[in-house]
Amino acid sequence: MQEDVIVENGKTIYNLRFANLTDLHDYLAQNPRVNRRVFERQASLNPDFTFYGESLEDSIEYCISGYRDGFENFLVANDKLKETTKELSDNRVLTRTMYGGMPLSALVAAGVPDCMLRYDRDTKSTVRNIYFNLAYPAYTSTSRIINRGLATLYIIQALEAKGEMINFKAFELSECSDEIVNIEINLKKPGDLFLDIEKCYFPIKGKEFLRRVLFRVLESSNVTEPYWGEGYGSPVNEDGIRDFFKISSKDLVISYPSEMGIDGDNIYDDTITLIERLGLESEFNIPKIKELKYRESGRNY
Repeated sequence: MQEDVIVENGKTIYNLRFANLTDLHDYLAQNPRVNRRVFERQASLNPDFTFYGESLEDSIEYCISGYRDGFENFLVANDKLKETTKELSDNRVLTRTMYGGMPLSALVAAGVPDCMLRYDRDTKSTVRNIYFNLAYPAYTSTSRIINRGLATLYIIQALEAKGEMINFKAFELSECSDEIVNIEINLKKPGDLFLDIEKCYFPIKGKEFLRRVLFRVLESSNVTEPYWGEGYGSPVNEDGIRDFFKISSKDLVISYPSEMGIDGDNIYDDTITLIERLGLESEFNIPKIKELKYRESGRNY
């Protein structure tokens, strides 16, 4: 974990950056000291399952072991949604290389230097930046949390299937009085062709990731504002996210569910809502998604 504190425009900003989920797991597995001056009681340890989900100990382990709750149902719904995606293509070029690919045993045995096969994006590929705030207000229902996450994963997969390179930035950006906490987790390396859905499933979908795992990170930070200990801050909205990260108007920002219009009632409705909120209507076949909803009426994931 890398940590730095800066003061900017009258705000004290605490940046805590994790290289990946393993880095996050290893940091919390060491049971870092709790900032008792602010967090007299740890919300991350609260026994209320309804709000916080599974235990902190189990939630930390999910960062490396994987999280399976509802995953099979997600795959079913996701496969159905994929059938509605427009203009699927594969803008990748198969090349032989000396490293960084899949070894071809015959060439390896023959001692051929370029004995690996590797997929690379061709020059037609475009890059799309997506910023995802893992934070959301306390009143957010579990179904809203789930549907925002599942719709996001589908949209990323669909854009990648059309040949786009996705730069995906996941973080918890919250504020309290004159302090801002930015917790970043690298869920996709810059050179990765595709987002690892199984790896991202827990951070994006599981309520435990924010209310157990990231709350525990916050409890170990050096914030000084006492009200952090009462409400754990408020999530920064879309405008605030764009300003904080200096985001281009062309980049996509996924804020908390209520700001994105997610109501949690139906995954297909919420997927359409998120697509429209991000201005991607022309890239998705919304009538087909609506047809899918009617065929699947009565079932929600």
